[in-house]
Amino acid sequence: MATPAEQQFQITEEKAQTYTYFKIKGAMNSQNTHEVRRKFLDAATKNHVLLDLSEVELIVSTGIGLLFEMSEQLSRSGKKLALIQPSARVQQVISMTGFTEMFSYAPSRMAAEKLLD
Repeated sequence: MATPAEQQFQITEEKAQTYTYFKIKGAMNSQNTHEVRRKFLDAATKNHVLLDLSEVELIVSTGIGLLFEMSEQLSRSGKKLALIQPSARVQQVISMTGFTEMFSYAPSRMAAEKLLD
């Protein structure tokens, strides 16, 4: 049976001139990471990616792996991934994996936009 976080999983996408903004709500788990990957990979071929993780209640290793993969892919094409206000749970998991220094962080979308300059 799905948990409330899984039932409420939502990803929204907004395209701007130089970046694509995603906001994820709920849990990034093995059941929905494929949907997130598909959207991200499409966006990453065109623009920088700003990813709002402020309402992510759970992230599993496949989700962290996806963030790593996205960061690497964007970097190879001269683009950036900025994580916006990751929730305490997301920060904890990123820290446990040792990937903290791998990502750029911003407290807001506006601050993340400035990281792209």
